Amino acid sequence: MGAFIAKMLLPTVSSLVFLPAASVAAKRGFHMEAMVYFFTMFFTAIYHACDGPGLSILCFMKYEILEYFTVYGTALSMWVTLIALGDFEEPKRSSITMFGVLTIAVRIYQDRWGYGIYSGPIGSAVFIITVKWLQKMKELRAVYPEKKVYTQQVGPGCCFGALALMLRFYFEEWDYAYVHSFYHLSLAVSFVLLLPKKNRYAGTGQNAAKLSCYTLCCCTISPGTTKEKKKDTPKKKLSKTVWTVPTEKPWSRSCSTPTLPLFNPPPSTPVKGTSISKLKEMNGWK
Repeated sequence: MGAFIAKMLLPTVSSLVFLPAASVAAKRGFHMEAMVYFFTMFFTAIYHACDGPGLSILCFMKYEILEYFTVYGTALSMWVTLIALGDFEEPKRSSITMFGVLTIAVRIYQDRWGYGIYSGPIGSAVFIITVKWLQKMKELRAVYPEKKVYTQQVGPGCCFGALALMLRFYFEEWDYAYVHSFYHLSLAVSFVLLLPKKNRYAGTGQNAAKLSCYTLCCCTISPGTTKEKKKDTPKKKLSKTVWTVPTEKPWSRSCSTPTLPLFNPPPSTPVKGTSISKLKEMNGWK
């Protein structure tokens, strides 16, 4: 009985392999890709947990919605990984990525289990990358990119990706739990291998983009911290009074022209021993 339960939970546990892929992507500066991998891991784990014994309480959405986002996240992960491999410049990269986001959503809504859900994004991305690399080769009159990219990234990554698709469409009937778990593992390994070693658009040093809660909530780039400490500058001592009277207008600080005297209201209660004419003279009245 215990072996049966472990076998049923295996697809849920194996879907967590996308978490190391997201961590590697964030470390290399591919924050958008890291969020897509995490999105895929989350919905894949919840989707398979709904099929497992005793975990139906985790189904906070309808089963069809979880199924849709699982397939959508997987196809989108393939798309953003291949676009990152192409090393496109802005605004081409963002435009191509958004084109895939929209078209994949429509395609998967029509059919979630056909071959086109993965062959469409993969074929389109490979065609775009091939055109771009051939243009670079024509300009440089040399192999682009370097040979080690083909031997260390493209070749092994495509092999693991092809293995994952073969397991997904041709061998799941043998033993769904084990075959589908190896499918998750092969797919995550292919993402890590195909992703470039560093995102050259993420910045370096103090301007390096880092993924943080501030970045996710405010949609701004959080600059990286450097080891150099700023010199301590002496702070001006502020008065402890609650109200302070300005002695100069803010907009007149850069001007050399004299400023008009500020108006001082008369005291609410008359001062003892001071005549009215003296008060007028104190406040500049005539």
